[in-house]
Amino acid sequence: MKIGIIGFGAIGFDVAKKLDNELDQFNVIGVHSRTKNKIIKKTKSFNLPLNYLDLDEICKICDLVIDCAPKEAFREIVQKCFSYKTKLITVSGAGILENLQLVNKARHHSTQIFLASGAIIGLDGLSAISEGDVNFVKMITKKPPNALIKSKFVLENNINLENLNEPKLIFSGNAFEGAKAFPANVNVAAAVGLAGVGAKKTQLEIWADPNLSKNTHSILAQSDSSNFKIEIENIQSEENPGTGKITALSVIASLRGIMSSLKVGT
Repeated sequence: MKIGIIGFGAIGFDVAKKLDNELDQFNVIGVHSRTKNKIIKKTKSFNLPLNYLDLDEICKICDLVIDCAPKEAFREIVQKCFSYKTKLITVSGAGILENLQLVNKARHHSTQIFLASGAIIGLDGLSAISEGDVNFVKMITKKPPNALIKSKFVLENNINLENLNEPKLIFSGNAFEGAKAFPANVNVAAAVGLAGVGAKKTQLEIWADPNLSKNTHSILAQSDSSNFKIEIENIQSEENPGTGKITALSVIASLRGIMSSLKVGT
């Protein structure tokens, strides 16, 4: 399987580095990014330096591309994949929510879109209970201020996160609204909504908490088949504090699931 990577920030680089260490299993053809020089510089230490490809070319020659780009690029990436019947793994739950009508046409273009679990766990449980009757799903995200201080919603609403000495609630609504307000920070909320009862029916709170050093998420679900609470503490990425290290690893896990003869879990 020929694999391409789109986007070379914190997530894209970590994915590429992991795949580079397993060249016997993965055939990475190249990378597309808005910053070509960054690719050349950051892959000098790789076992196999990656080629830069433009968006059309990478979608054309690859069997599968991994989307690690900002949400704004999602629609164009999907359309290119449809043109060449290329499979797509993405971490952009927010991009999917904003383009559901387009995403739902994947079958007509003989391809598939896979949303990696990213910084969240338990999506299999949410999918399972949603086959029955669900009373509610609520997600509470708490992050250190450094993970939220540059987010779109915080900047546009002039929310001051400097010198906090106690947790501060900065958003309360549903996962659909939250994913739009924090496209680079809470793709996890979009994933929870998509896996479960829907983003508009999923309650969401986002807190800035100066007492934390990790990005944390809690999911509470109640249904006619199972009640559960999931607690997650993710180590921040060195390059981007708003992203957890587990996000890139979830992409690799998704890729293995697609390629493997045995896939465990829904």
